[in-house]
Amino acid sequence: MTSEHSSITGQTVLVTGAGQGLGRATCLAFARRGARIALVDINEGTLHDVREELNNSGAECTVIVGDISSPGAPQRVIQQALDRFGVLNVLVNNAAVSSVESLLDVTEKEWDKVFAVNVKALFFLLQAAARVMKEAGGGRIVNVSSPATRMTLTNYTSYATSKAAVDYITRTAAAELGQYGITVNAIAPGRMDTPMQRATEEANAAAAGVDLQTHMHSRTVDIPMRRRTTPEEVAEGIVWLASQTASYVTANRLNISGGLELD
Repeated sequence: MTSEHSSITGQTVLVTGAGQGLGRATCLAFARRGARIALVDINEGTLHDVREELNNSGAECTVIVGDISSPGAPQRVIQQALDRFGVLNVLVNNAAVSSVESLLDVTEKEWDKVFAVNVKALFFLLQAAARVMKEAGGGRIVNVSSPATRMTLTNYTSYATSKAAVDYITRTAAAELGQYGITVNAIAPGRMDTPMQRATEEANAAAAGVDLQTHMHSRTVDIPMRRRTTPEEVAEGIVWLASQTASYVTANRLNISGGLELD
């Protein structure tokens, strides 16, 4: 067994947005390495589908259904994971909502919706998890960011700004929590074929007045590697950041984007 695998075996990992896309792939990647998984999502149906996949693979897991942006939800989610497993070693802040609106069309309601999930819930989940990890002597936190924070995308003002906030939270949390043995990193996935990506591209194509396939093709060939990534490929980066191999990596943003933002 590799050191990466052995450092994760038996660990408890909490993944938000676990019901589909990158969240699902991340749960499966950790489960293959012997971790215990707390799956968090607002969608009960997809969440239970992932639980069934994990159960069939022999993984130990629990599901937590709820809206992480509701008052007090982050603290309750962390406590539920502790009630089930008694320990929390890794938090993956993956849950997010997207938004496609031009700058002049952004509404206060839409802005608040995006920031409630992408920033507020993420921060208070991180805070609640860090308190637990501090008492335990360490842990790993991985926040999912986006290449959009370093690109000029006129229809993504709310979403890209929220992910820029994630980058700052990651750095400042890493600076404060390192003394307690807690690493905090971000990962910026490239374009993946996930339900959220599909919805975003459908909205963009409609706004631009082009057909979806043409739009998707243009958003693939402008990637330096000329291909999209997969949730499974990005999930491996998340697992690495949580492993002992990456024990001295913190305040880092790992770009798995095929060079999309060229940074």
